[in-house]
Amino acid sequence: MPCKIIATGNAGVFLHTSGGSIYIDSFFHPVPDVGGRPSLRGQDAEKADVILVTHNHYDHLHPEETRDAALASGAVVAGPAKVIHVMAKHLPAERLVTLEAPERQQPPATYRTQIGDIVITAFRTYHGQGHNSYLIEMGGVRIFHDADNERTQPLDIPALGTIDLLLLCPWAGSGAGEFVRKLNPRKWLLIHMTDEEIDQHRAGTFLPALLSPVPPGVVALRGGEVLEI
Repeated sequence: MPCKIIATGNAGVFLHTSGGSIYIDSFFHPVPDVGGRPSLRGQDAEKADVILVTHNHYDHLHPEETRDAALASGAVVAGPAKVIHVMAKHLPAERLVTLEAPERQQPPATYRTQIGDIVITAFRTYHGQGHNSYLIEMGGVRIFHDADNERTQPLDIPALGTIDLLLLCPWAGSGAGEFVRKLNPRKWLLIHMTDEEIDQHRAGTFLPALLSPVPPGVVALRGGEVLEI
């Protein structure tokens, strides 16, 4: 069940397994001092099944680049209702999939769907309005992308099951350290980092300022860098 991960800047990744290919938050506006710049133009996107978006913030969604990526890759665009509302101005309805947990439920309410051979569970998590974290199951690999979630504590860790790859932004106060220790993923990848923060991580000085003790097995990638698990 190998999985190839290509960082695409900020919180973005391209994931490829035998069961499918998916972009997550890969086509976005660069925001200085917030995270890495995009390493990929939409028109250059590879063939994919889904372009998944976590929420409608500039550093996660560039509508025109996402449209170009959908046209180049053949993928559908999936995300919360606020994302799909924006993308409806750029793509026909049949190219869009709404992943919206019921509003009447408190976070982390969930919504589960299948696109091709890829099963996606959206978790309504905490970061403004209309923010999703995602559990992705494809090709025998289980991936959890927590995006900008500011509170990991409400997530049901036993329900998440075995996670092969965790993509996590280690916000101060989010409970990220305890979340990683309890989840015990096979590999975890830091996201939403500037180049300076990645340099600090590789020097061993970034995470100790946020998490103590630092769980093992963590990697941080610049846009265009590749990890295989």
